[in-house]
Amino acid sequence: MKLNYKRTFITGLAFMSICAFWQLYDSIIPLMLRNTFGISDSVSGVIMALDNVIALFLLPLLGAISDRTNTKIGRRIPYVLVGTALAVVFMALVPMLDNGYYETHSAWMFVGFIVVLGLLLISMALYRSPAVALMPDITPKPLSDVQQD
Repeated sequence: MKLNYKRTFITGLAFMSICAFWQLYDSIIPLMLRNTFGISDSVSGVIMALDNVIALFLLPLLGAISDRTNTKIGRRIPYVLVGTALAVVFMALVPMLDNGYYETHSAWMFVGFIVVLGLLLISMALYRSPAVALMPDITPKPLSDVQQD
């Protein structure tokens, strides 16, 4: 079996998007919480820690669910596609709610921001485990794993 470079590269884009997301999330969201919403560093740290708590429960659960899924496009691809699409939508809403709160100081904008952050983290978890598990699925086992007579 030969390595499919195109498919491996495309699958690697999922890893790249995950890494890019976390870099953006971890650097920008605390600034928004502190500068726009006036939240202290301590409370901001608690909010930022929630993604780890969510991941602690959701990643193994969603990985196990994707292991048992069977569709025409594969076990993991539906989760990657839906999770990515939802993450893009929620990520676009984050700065809109940040700007809306800055202009109006509406408590509903803050609540909406926190809700969208939660939904963004859930949508990222939806495709994170399946994307990580997808790479071994498409990579052939090395020749050293083949039993020789």
